[in-house]
Amino acid sequence: MKICTMSFILLCVLYCMVKTTRAEQHTLQYLYTLRSAPEDEPEFEITTVFDGLIISHCESPSFRDQSRQEWIHQAFSAEEWKNRDRFCEGEYYFHKTLIEKIQQIINITNGLIQRERSCTADDSEVSMSDRWGVNAEDFLTLDPVTLKWRSESSRARMVRSEFNQMKFMAPSLKSFLSEECKPTVMMLKKKKADYLKQNQSPDLYVFGKSSPDSDTVSLRCYVSHKYLQGICVRLTLDGEVLDKNVDISSPSPNMDGSLQIRLQTETSMKQPDRYHCMVDTDNLHVSIGWDGQTLDEKTLHQEQVSKEFRLHYLARVGIAVALVLIVVITLLVVVAVKDGIFAGKKDYVKRNKSINNAVQFFLLLVQSEEEWEREAEADDEYHGPMRFTTGNLRTTELVT
Repeated sequence: MKICTMSFILLCVLYCMVKTTRAEQHTLQYLYTLRSAPEDEPEFEITTVFDGLIISHCESPSFRDQSRQEWIHQAFSAEEWKNRDRFCEGEYYFHKTLIEKIQQIINITNGLIQRERSCTADDSEVSMSDRWGVNAEDFLTLDPVTLKWRSESSRARMVRSEFNQMKFMAPSLKSFLSEECKPTVMMLKKKKADYLKQNQSPDLYVFGKSSPDSDTVSLRCYVSHKYLQGICVRLTLDGEVLDKNVDISSPSPNMDGSLQIRLQTETSMKQPDRYHCMVDTDNLHVSIGWDGQTLDEKTLHQEQVSKEFRLHYLARVGIAVALVLIVVITLLVVVAVKDGIFAGKKDYVKRNKSINNAVQFFLLLVQSEEEWEREAEADDEYHGPMRFTTGNLRTTELVT
C-alpha cells in the first residue's frame, strides 16, 4: 500500500511541476490518502505540496501538521499552525464520511482511497482540479466548469450520482476555489520570496572540460540551491542567450539537501569572458564568466605555480643561511682581532691557540646534525650509556 501511495504522490508532484512552467503561476495541492480495514479506524494523512515541493504533512491519530521545508516553518505563527492542525482533523472526519459512502456503494470493506485536490493561480486567474482513486485506479474526476463529478470506471457510476446529489458538495468545491485557493497561494508565494531574500543566493559554477577526441571543449554551468523553482538559468555568448545545442539536466539532489541543475554545450572558442552563465529570479540576478581555461589547463597551471613557489622558497632559505654564515664569520674575525691573533711574533703561541679556538668554535656552530648523532653514537659505544645521578653531579668538577 505504501508503494502505491508514494507513486501516486510522485505522479501528482511531477504533474504539478510540468503544469506550473507558465510564468507567474503557482500551484497548491492537497494529497489525501486513506487506508481502511474491517473494524479499524481508517489511517488518514494529508500531504500539502506547493510548486512541486512537499511543504507539510499531517496524519492520524495525532492530526499535527508538520513542516517539511525550512521556509514554510517560518511562514506561519504558532496559532496558525494550530489552525492547520484543526483543519487536518476536520478533513479527516469529512473524508471519513465520504469513504464510508464509497465503501457502502461499491461493497468493499478495506483498501486504499486517494484524492488529489489542487488549484493553480496567478495574479488574475484561478483554476482547480479534483480526482479520486480507489486501490490505485482512477475513480472520479471533477469537471471544473460545472463542478460535477464524472466516473472513470464502471464501479464509480453510482458513487458519481451520489456525490453529485450531495447538497454540501458544490458549496464546498466553490469555497475551495474562490475563498481558500488564491489567498493561500499568494500568501505562500510572498512568504517564500521573503525567505529567499534573506538567504544566500544560488551557488554558481562554470568551467570547461577538454574532449580527448577533438579540439572542442565541453562548457558546463552548475547551479545549486535549496529551491530551484522559479529560477531561470541561461548560457550566453557575447551577451546573446544560447537557445540551441544546450543540454539542460533535470534537478538532482546534493548531499546537503539542496538541488542542482546543469547546462552544457560544446565550443571550440577559448577566449575568456565571452561565455557567461546567468541566474535570474524575481529579486536576484547573478552572472559569472568563463575564464577560457579547461580543468586540465588549470591543473597544469597550479602545478607550475607550486613548483615556482618551491624554488622561491629554497632560494630564500639559501640567502638566509648565507647571511647567517657572514654574520658568524664577522664575529669570529672580531674575536680574533680582539684576542691579538694578528699581533707580532712574540705572541705566536698565543695567536695559534686563539686561532685554533676560533676554528673549533666555528666548526661547532656549523656542525651538521648527522655529525652530532654520529659522535654521540660512537661515544655511547666506547663508554656505554651514561646515567647522571645526583651523586655524579655532586662529584663532577669543572676543568678549565
